[in-house]
Amino acid sequence: MIIDVHTHIIPEQFPDYLGSHQEQRWPAMCACETAGHKAVTIAGKTFREVTTSSWDAALRLADMDKEGVTKQALSPMPELLSYWFSPEDGLTMARYTNETIAGMVATDPDRFFGLGMVPLQDPELAAKEMGTLKKDYGLQGIEVGSNINGTPIGDPKFEPIFAAAVEHDLAIFVHALHPAGMDRVVGPPIMAALVAFPNENAFAVASVISGGLLDKYPDVRIGFSHCGGSFGLVLPRMMHGWQGLGDKLLPKSPLEYARTLYYDTLVYDLPTLNHLRELFGDSQLMVGSDYPFVIRERSPGHWLGDLGLSPDQHRQLSHGNAERFLGVS
Repeated sequence: MIIDVHTHIIPEQFPDYLGSHQEQRWPAMCACETAGHKAVTIAGKTFREVTTSSWDAALRLADMDKEGVTKQALSPMPELLSYWFSPEDGLTMARYTNETIAGMVATDPDRFFGLGMVPLQDPELAAKEMGTLKKDYGLQGIEVGSNINGTPIGDPKFEPIFAAAVEHDLAIFVHALHPAGMDRVVGPPIMAALVAFPNENAFAVASVISGGLLDKYPDVRIGFSHCGGSFGLVLPRMMHGWQGLGDKLLPKSPLEYARTLYYDTLVYDLPTLNHLRELFGDSQLMVGSDYPFVIRERSPGHWLGDLGLSPDQHRQLSHGNAERFLGVS
């Protein structure tokens, strides 16, 4: 069994903007020249061309069967998180997207899990909305951005989100969003995304460790896309600092905190993955693909047979850890 925790959906259409803030970044879906594709437009400009499998559950299931994936967790395309909207407009987009995800899950609940979204630009409103996700939508958790309008997800202002996740038994999947430092990368725009997103993930993991919320909510289940990005290279430096400063820096070692978090395996390289297995532990890694986007890994988990795993390690990485993260084990 393979559970892919890192996949994205996009609604086939977006509702017309009905708010009162003259929101210019409300998305729309438009036709494009590529067969089987549509264009997500924002402020009248194409943000991304996307395939029909972004919203068509039957096509998605066919791809899963072809690539040996048993189940997927469905989460929003990160740009839909809409933290730059007013809280009211953000809530409207969240509810529409959550309904879309719930509808896709309902087509085959044995093969899909749902990770929704909430308007984190208003943490109290977001926490209140989290109370509806299982009851009204049947979702297992939320996807959140690595930062909310520049404030890292581990900032104490987001304590209501952590508290609500524990109260309602919801997973939190952190995805890089609008990375810092993209202006420092030379080359075509895709190069900036390739380089900056991993570092943005590292900032997010570090903020969750250093922000104090893991001490207050040790049972919260938090996972990070792309295996935490470059955090695996930052962690030894944090450990060296902690060994010199001790509890002046953190109550526990950064490594101890890091090993309570979850990470997908999407690093595109087996030696790197083996290093991160040793660093974080096999109990914390989950298969992820970034389906259906261009950068995705095809046939995620196909490499499991190349790692020399014991049966228990294979079970953990292929699906057991994902079930624990999603709260379905």
